[in-house]
Amino acid sequence: MVRRLISRCIRWASTLLVLVALVTNWYVHQPRYWQQVQAQHLPPPLAKWAARIGNASADLTDALGLTGRDVEVAYPTALSTNMVACAGLPRRVGEPAPSDIAILRKTGFVVGYSPSLRHPLWAAYRTYPVATPAELPPRPSSFKPDPQAKRSPQHKEYTKSGYDRGHMAPNLAIASRFGKAAQLETFLTSNICPQRSGLNRGPWYELEYRISEIWPNTVGSVWVIVGAVPSPEDRRLQSGISIPTAFYQIVVSQRGERLRAFAVYMPQNIRSRAYARSTLVSIDEIERITGLDFLADLPDDVETALEATTPTRLWPTGIRGLYRLLRERFRSYD
Repeated sequence: MVRRLISRCIRWASTLLVLVALVTNWYVHQPRYWQQVQAQHLPPPLAKWAARIGNASADLTDALGLTGRDVEVAYPTALSTNMVACAGLPRRVGEPAPSDIAILRKTGFVVGYSPSLRHPLWAAYRTYPVATPAELPPRPSSFKPDPQAKRSPQHKEYTKSGYDRGHMAPNLAIASRFGKAAQLETFLTSNICPQRSGLNRGPWYELEYRISEIWPNTVGSVWVIVGAVPSPEDRRLQSGISIPTAFYQIVVSQRGERLRAFAVYMPQNIRSRAYARSTLVSIDEIERITGLDFLADLPDDVETALEATTPTRLWPTGIRGLYRLLRERFRSYD
């Protein structure tokens, strides 16, 4: 009798958990504004946990290609794999982007550095599949000022600031494809922004890992623009380095005659275990927030179609990619 009761309770609990996962999975795939409206009618703790459970479930089903929708458009012209930037470098159209952006061309990436902010406003790079990745060199022990960049900070200017030295063009993607000399360029402070550790070592790094280690094997070349959103209050470290209020990544790929893209927006105070999929926004929204124009070399109709809509998932990884992602996630949590 007791065993039957326990068995029945386990079955009911399992059924309930599956239903909760399915409902919350569906919930987080709905438009963001709809979720915000519904959350107003729920107790705050319930809305928070619905989003967390839903994003955890959706992160798995999206990776397997079972759920979610990409934003993609027809584009028969092949993107140049000789360029690190897809469809042109970001262009300033207004504030809050500063007007003193210096273009610094490095091995495998380009940086848009601002002397007034004392950090990069954006960086652009491309990843691609490699048959034999370069052995990852040992991580340098410190960051160096960039002789090409005015007012490039010293390593010690970040010390005890409460912020990580956060890469824009990432060490992993560049060093694994271009070797030691290129890696050292990613450790120039012209490529570094103040980032909270929860962001830098959490969802930001996980997205970098997908871009470097997983998606090139499933979609081919991946073009990326990463950047910082200047603080409207012009908050600065004691050393005078501006503290961004948030960061973004715009990611583009092409398969055949289809072009697809997504963008994420991550505030400084994001949870370290937040799912990157929960930060998806439209590219138009990033343009509005930053005062920059992206993908400007695309035909207007293609650019408009690609930038106006928010996808409901990150790109699938496949089973093998999902395994690698989960292994890396739990390794980084140790």
